[in-house]
Amino acid sequence: MTSSGPYDGMTNEEGVEAISDDVEKHGWGKRAVSYRIRDWLISRQRYWGTPIPMIYCESCGVLPVREEDLPVLLPSDAEFKPTGESPLVASADFVNTTCHGCGGPAKRETDTMDTFMDSSWYMMRYLSPHFSDGPVDPEVAKAWLPVDQYTGGAEHAVMHLLYSRFFIKALYDMGMVDFEEPFLRLFNQGVILGQDHEKMSKSRGNVVNPDDVVGVMGADAVRCFLMFIGPWDHGGPWSGEGINGIARWLNRVWDIATRDAAALDGSGGSASRETRRMLHQTVRKCYGDLDRFKFNTAIASMMELTNHLSVEPELWSECVEKLLLMLAPMAPHMTEELWERSGRGYSIHQQDFPGWDDDLAADEVFTLVVQVNGKVRDKLEVPVWHS
Repeated sequence: MTSSGPYDGMTNEEGVEAISDDVEKHGWGKRAVSYRIRDWLISRQRYWGTPIPMIYCESCGVLPVREEDLPVLLPSDAEFKPTGESPLVASADFVNTTCHGCGGPAKRETDTMDTFMDSSWYMMRYLSPHFSDGPVDPEVAKAWLPVDQYTGGAEHAVMHLLYSRFFIKALYDMGMVDFEEPFLRLFNQGVILGQDHEKMSKSRGNVVNPDDVVGVMGADAVRCFLMFIGPWDHGGPWSGEGINGIARWLNRVWDIATRDAAALDGSGGSASRETRRMLHQTVRKCYGDLDRFKFNTAIASMMELTNHLSVEPELWSECVEKLLLMLAPMAPHMTEELWERSGRGYSIHQQDFPGWDDDLAADEVFTLVVQVNGKVRDKLEVPVWHS
């Protein structure tokens, strides 16, 4: 907290308590807790979903299935008919069971759980799917959880993300995890629109089937186009011309990467210095852009590098290697093929991201804009002074 008088320097948790104390001290109000989450109705009258592990006995009432009898598995003989009831109702082998309280006949619950009951903690189970002593191996969980980055549509904010927080906070209170938030960072991607700039829908006739485009252009071209179409959190309209442009650029990268490097590495003159500067600038920018999900500008910077190499074929081997490493997250299939063709070991996706040198990336000149009374009068190219 800053510019807040006596509360300066406090964390938000400390600030809440201090401000609440002062409010109550002066009689301006009192503490209250507002619960935004409501009761969560998890039962569904359908087949897909986790069976609710409860049984009904006329003598003992409602009982949970014993832990040693878990998990309760879905039957394979369910009939899907428009009865308005769960398909499990018609499966006698599933419904009829024995009460573990009195040994008499009992019936299983035939509703299944909302599938959010599974997805709310799947990031934990994925880490140790065969661990049998709990939901997750504690040692593996300490190494990997909480999730560093969550990316998805904005609609998840009021469903999956909310339910996951509910689960994790309950598990934290039970002492089963040592963190209170499931995801440390959230990034919502935008929506891809039709070529008419409208939301894709069958009624508008503007739906583009990505599988059809992948079959013609390749998966890497589709991936790169979707990243280049605009800021990742904004999305944008599909464009046949746009993806053709991306395909042409990837073909140019292929051409550059398959040329004879020995004949193109250059002599180390002024052209090499300019190429090295541009290479290090591109690596630095691409690294920062990827970290901020700015895929469109990362690809744009690599396009500038490939254009430069087409004119100034200097430092060929170094440039091609670093270009492929930068492009690998966006065009994984093509870069893997080119990496292997160049005689390098498997796999490009097991290599470190290329590094850069800020001194080598520094510009030798910068543009000084001259203004008089707010109007641009001149632009001067001035040498950069390095201390």
